[in-house]
This record gives sequence, C-alpha cells and structure tokens, in this order.
Amino acid sequence: MFRFFQKYNHVSVFFLRIGVAMIFIFHGYNKLFGPGAPQKMIDYLTKINFPFPVSCAYLAGGVEFFGGIMIGLGLLTRQASFGVIIVMMVAVFFVHRNDPYREMEHAVQMLVLSIGTLYSGSGSFSLENLVKKHGD
Repeated sequence: MFRFFQKYNHVSVFFLRIGVAMIFIFHGYNKLFGPGAPQKMIDYLTKINFPFPVSCAYLAGGVEFFGGIMIGLGLLTRQASFGVIIVMMVAVFFVHRNDPYREMEHAVQMLVLSIGTLYSGSGSFSLENLVKKHGD
C-alpha cells in the first residue's frame, strides 16, 4: 500500500505547494489590500517598536502575497520560498518573540512549511516543469 504513495510522491509536493501558497496569498493580500490595510500592519509594527514599520509592512505583505502566487504557480518556487522563510523568521524571532506560543504558532507553522517548499521545489505539476519541458 505504501509503495503507491511512494510512487506518487510528487503529488504531495503539489499539495504542499498549493496549501502554502493559499495561506500566504490570503495573509499577504490582507496586509496589502484588506480592510484597513496596510495601516493596521503599520500600526502594529509601530506599537511593538519595529524598525521602519511602513517599509516592513509593505515588504512583508508583498513577499507573502507575490511569493505565495509564485509558490502556487510553481515558478521560482525555491526563491519565493526563501523570501517567505525570511519573513517568517522575522515574525517568529522578532515580531512574536515575547508572545505566548499560541500567538506565534501560525508563523512557526508557516516557517516549517516554507522550509518544506524550499527543499521540495516546484515538483512535476508546475510552471517551472512545463517551461523546462518546452525548453529542451
């Protein structure tokens, strides 16, 4: 039974990529375009004395939103994953460092999942793979 799953391991890469992408697109969209955005993020970063709150709010939202799109499409997946890993590391180790775990849990989960997409890459069902096939 488990040989079936091993044979089709590339399917898990696809589902990992799509799941990570959906979450980052949603959160990035809310930081950039959602109700009260980006001012809510700027106010939060200002409240915790985070440096350059305006730039960082736009940067975090942009990396999450556009990085999520790239991960979902399977285009420059590792590069986009690296970008969101940096954003999640900042979230875990700086923004939420004094918060109880339940408040930083989402950032920790997304950090771990992003590391998974960094290592697994875009997989078979991706634009990268499609471009590679047509480039040969």
